[in-house]
Order: sequence, then C-alpha cells, then structure tokens
Amino acid sequence: MNAQTESADLKERATEEVEVTSGNAVSYMNNRKLIRTESSVLVSSSPWLNEPRVREWVATESLRRNGNDYPLLFGMASAVKGLDETRDHERIDALIKAERKINPKLDAWFEERFISTFTLEDLGKNPKGSVGRMLYDHMAELGLSPELMHQRMENPEWAPESDFDYFTLRTGQTHDLDHLLGEVGFDVIAEIFPTGLRTGNMFAHVSPELAGQLLATNTMIIFPWFMRCMLNYPEAWPMMWHNLNHGYEVGQQSDMLFTAKVEDIWHLSPAEARDALGVRGWKGPNDSRAASRIFGEGYEII
Repeated sequence: MNAQTESADLKERATEEVEVTSGNAVSYMNNRKLIRTESSVLVSSSPWLNEPRVREWVATESLRRNGNDYPLLFGMASAVKGLDETRDHERIDALIKAERKINPKLDAWFEERFISTFTLEDLGKNPKGSVGRMLYDHMAELGLSPELMHQRMENPEWAPESDFDYFTLRTGQTHDLDHLLGEVGFDVIAEIFPTGLRTGNMFAHVSPELAGQLLATNTMIIFPWFMRCMLNYPEAWPMMWHNLNHGYEVGQQSDMLFTAKVEDIWHLSPAEARDALGVRGWKGPNDSRAASRIFGEGYEII
C-alpha cells in the first residue's frame, strides 16, 4: 500500500468512525462524537467503565436504598476482584518505586515490611480507656477479627510479594485505628471519617497520581454512599459530609499516618495516641449514630 492509498484509507476510516452532532439550540448538546467500533460489547477509553463488575457495583451502590436483606458490603468481593484485575499493576509499582526514591520515610516503611501478628486477646490486655482496649471491646461485642485480608485468614503465614500488596495488607491492619484517633465511633456514617483521613493524608505525603492509585479501592467502596445518601437519606447528608471534611483536614495537617506502627500505641489513650503519631487539626469527638440510623433505616451498623 503506497502513502496516497494509506492516507485515503485512514480518511475513509475516520469518516466511518466519527460523527459530530451539531445545530442544537442547547449548547452542551452539540459536539457529541459518536465513535463507531467493531466491538460487540461496551468499550470505552476508561478501563473502569469497561469492567462489568465495577459498573454493577458503582451503579447499584450509588442508587439503591439500604435494607437488612442486602448487607452493606455484600457485593464488595466481586467488585474488588474486578478492580484488581483492571488495575495497571506495573504502573503502580513504577509510581511506588519513584516515590520511594524521594520519600525517605515511605521508603523505610516499605523496606521494613512490618506485618502485625496481634490478636484479639492481645488487644484485651491493654488498660481501660486505651485505644487497644477500646478496639478489643468493639470487636468482642460484634464477634469481629483483627484480620481483614482473606489471604491471611486462609493462611496466617501469607506474606505480600509486591509493595502494593504490602500497602493493602497494612491498610487493613491499621484501618480501625482511624476511628479511634478521630473518636468517631464505629457506626456506618463514622466510616466516612477514616476515608477523609486517609485521603487527605495520602495527598499530603505522596504524589497525586500515586495517591489516586492507592486510594482506588476505598474510593470505589465508600464514595457511592454519598450519592445514595443524598438521593435516599438527605437528612443524614450533613453528618456524612462533616465526617469526610473533618477527616480530610486532619489528614492534610498530620504526619504520615498510614505508615504508623499502631502496635506501639495500643496502650495509649486516644489523646495520647494523637500526640504520639503527630495528628493535627482534630476538632473533637463526634457522634454520628443518629445519622447512621437514618442511613441504615433503623440500624447503626448495616
């Protein structure tokens, strides 16, 4: 094929593939490009939109009401699997590698790869009023386990291979500390404070692109709640937004909390733990149980 023929072929394909709408009196209805494709299924420039499990999760979790027939995180396992299979793991590894070169504290955290082995019984040995004992009381009351990763549940000797896997493991092991540092409780609307805290803290201490990659799972899980709340439970919206905003402000002002070795501060009170970890901007405890009962249709934890 000569250059002239190739140019004509490309021009013909462009004509076949793109159609531009115009002439509508409503300005934002113009310039819609209709790109034709031979694909028999949905295809987009967004890998997230191309993943059916992610589409189903975001649509359902954004629009549905809450109910005791459908647990809050019931569809999460499928969504997270779809998310993990969609991620660009090579890009994430490259971003972490680049950040480690300019961020000594993060580099040291990944280099140590500390993995906690604390048990529920260990938490119970902490003094009354300490963050460790408060977490024990919460977990014992609800029959919860400190371990959140299914790999560790199935095999306690499992260890992460990549830096990203390690980040995911430690995020699960330290999540509940965010509730205690904020003194927000463990009801469903209280879950928004840790999201704000982690989001603000990530963007304060690593590059925006890496922060976005590291926060993708939490974003997919939690942020659909905001649309669900506004559409179905607007009375609970102000408290949901307050917890996100407060958490974000604390995260932005504080030391790198997501790398903290929480096992060293289980014996401290929440106030002492905040001082020890470099938490700043905290405005006081918050009780969101009334809002949670609205969002949860009578339940504080759903």
